[in-house]
Amino acid sequence: MTGMWFGLAAIALAGAAALLYLDHIQRRRTGRVREHWAKAHGDSYKASDETLPATWQRATLAKQDYLPAIDIVSGIRRGQEFVMFDLEENATVIAVRRESGSILDLDLRLKTMAPPRDADLELLGAIGERLLFSTDLEVARRLCDQRMVGFVEALPDWLQVMWTEGEWTLGSIPVTTASKDWDRAVEAVARLSGILHALPPIDEPEGLEEFAHDPGHPFPRFVAGDVDTDDPTVAFRRVTASAAPVSEPSQSHPEQGPPPRP
Repeated sequence: MTGMWFGLAAIALAGAAALLYLDHIQRRRTGRVREHWAKAHGDSYKASDETLPATWQRATLAKQDYLPAIDIVSGIRRGQEFVMFDLEENATVIAVRRESGSILDLDLRLKTMAPPRDADLELLGAIGERLLFSTDLEVARRLCDQRMVGFVEALPDWLQVMWTEGEWTLGSIPVTTASKDWDRAVEAVARLSGILHALPPIDEPEGLEEFAHDPGHPFPRFVAGDVDTDDPTVAFRRVTASAAPVSEPSQSHPEQGPPPRP
């Protein structure tokens, strides 16, 4: 009886070892395919990065910073920087960087998926087969025009969730997605990133500088001051309205009389 249990344990151990070996072979094969795909597009490839997933905290990457990124591709799509990587066996993530961040974050996911864990994301409504969550419902509502609706309705089901974090637009697809669909996935995230350029930026526009000229008013009169010329902001001192002109004529000129009569 004891021998039978030892036999079963040995069979189970051998099966587990075989599965690990097959998984290792499959991962190496996927890595080679990803590397060849990157080179074909003129992109860069990196085998792994321990810290990359910690760059983001929402959706697929919520509380996943302990998992390394593997088979990483980085490059340019639609004039925007992008990175694509696998989160071990969990998902393939695509991230596209916009020119500037936004005060608004979005989460767009299939209705069949669980809602996002983030407390600041509220449900706005449905677009086709997907639900849209946002940190600012009013701004997100204005964003949902016909272009946005048409884009969302055309998304493939395997592009399960798309979301934003600051200056990044991200998407998540199953790690088993065929390599022929990688281009389509990156293109979709880059297109959404382009649409989101209309979002309010994080930084407010800077006001006029202290010494900037208001075109609606004349320039004030200045005279040179006894100051340190290394500081251009105080190289002149303002002259009050009662002060003399910068240079006085040596003699006064009589006022011009009326023109002579013919």
